[in-house]
Amino acid sequence: MAFLLLLHEKMRLQRKVNKLTLRQLQLSSRKERITNNISKVQKMYASKQTQLEKSAQLWQSQMKNSIYNSMGLGMQNQMFNPMGGGITSFVANMMGSMLHNGGKDIPLGDNKTISSFSQQQYQEMMTDYMTTGLKESLNDEQQGTGKYGNNGYSKDQVTAFMKAMQMAQAQQQQAQFYAQQMSSQYESNISVWLEAAQAQLEEEQNAALLPLEAEETEIEADNTTCEAQLADAKARLESIKQACSEGIKESAPTFGLG
Repeated sequence: MAFLLLLHEKMRLQRKVNKLTLRQLQLSSRKERITNNISKVQKMYASKQTQLEKSAQLWQSQMKNSIYNSMGLGMQNQMFNPMGGGITSFVANMMGSMLHNGGKDIPLGDNKTISSFSQQQYQEMMTDYMTTGLKESLNDEQQGTGKYGNNGYSKDQVTAFMKAMQMAQAQQQQAQFYAQQMSSQYESNISVWLEAAQAQLEEEQNAALLPLEAEETEIEADNTTCEAQLADAKARLESIKQACSEGIKESAPTFGLG
């Protein structure tokens, strides 16, 4: 009778071990699915974070280029060539405006004035400056002629031209400083916006991960309980198997050999 009870308990424990083993497999499958879902959510929001950063960088560079281009300091319609030298579009435009002077005579100081430059005259003089530097022409005896450049400009015209260039270059420095300030202010505003956008995105990510992480925690707790129960059932099953084995030996006929 005792052996039958042991056999019945052995079968019961074996079913329990099988059931708990299947439960472990199911929990493992669920855990893998949840882990994959968590990874997908994290990757999705990591991609969104990267897109935010790239967008912020793009907007910063676009605004900076727009500011510099609007002032004649950028690449748009820029006449300055880093490889060949020259002056910037900003300086050229400012010089043209100064030398045209609204069609009025240009004061040179000491009550001296000269006629304003036409656009064509200014362009020709700029071309001459870029090639000859508006140096004074020489006669056969290498004496100064009082004429400058290839087109024979007067000293007063050269003085007005060079004075306009100096003033335009000074204004360019001020414009550069102003452009840098505007760019820095925009970059600061973009940084504030980016930080707020990232915080909002992080909040959305946490909300999306919360139910998945809660389910993951529940699965881990169930698996821990299942492992403990399975270990106990296996230990008891092993003990029952040993007891059954000993019971079989004891009940076996000895045929007079005992």
